[in-house]
Amino acid sequence: MLKKWLMASAVGIAMLFAAFSAGIPGLPGADTHVAKAASQLPNGIGGRAYLNSTGSVFTAKIKLPDTIQINNATAYIYSGFRAKNGTESDIGLQYSTLYKVWKPLMKVGAKNEETYIEGKDQFTNHKGFRPGSTVQMTIYKNMNGNTRATFWGTNNEGYTGRIIMEIQGTNVGTLLKWKTLATAAVSSESQRSSIKADFSASFTNITIDQKAVTPVVDTQDFAKVVPSGNNVKICVKK
Repeated sequence: MLKKWLMASAVGIAMLFAAFSAGIPGLPGADTHVAKAASQLPNGIGGRAYLNSTGSVFTAKIKLPDTIQINNATAYIYSGFRAKNGTESDIGLQYSTLYKVWKPLMKVGAKNEETYIEGKDQFTNHKGFRPGSTVQMTIYKNMNGNTRATFWGTNNEGYTGRIIMEIQGTNVGTLLKWKTLATAAVSSESQRSSIKADFSASFTNITIDQKAVTPVVDTQDFAKVVPSGNNVKICVKK
């Protein structure tokens, strides 16, 4: 009887963990970003730097790589925050190997359904930010109960403008820290050995609530993270 109860409990816990980890395909579940020691990222490789600030508005310019090599994984360049209640967000750009562009994405906790306020037609579907260009990203942790992101830059057709998107009903409270990452992610740890990646990204002029913040190196997993003032360059290679 005890053995059956233990087995049932283990199955239940596994199912619960899977439910919380689900999210954007290819991007590790929100909470997994901080679940392991700093030597390795789960479900992928890459570099991470933390920003020790509890402020509400993050701004940085992201220099996208001129060229990228990525096989058996999905490339991401992104920021986000971790709230005091454990809510983790991933907000930034995902590379499309089909269209050769960087496309904006958002995930806050278990929520990943974006509402587009402006610029959807210019920066989604077959359009996105042009490789080698610079994108200015601003993240508002809580704007009237929603988490909002603005990306300003040039798309693959030469259009320069912005896309504004948000995830509604997040109601994010007090934060613990912010982060910057460049990763090559897979959907399961068993695929990690097959990853082939070579690209870099720079976050420059990082400010939180209009104050310069210096990144602190956390993880270098087949990556090199180099902070300098309120800037950081992350190179991923495997």
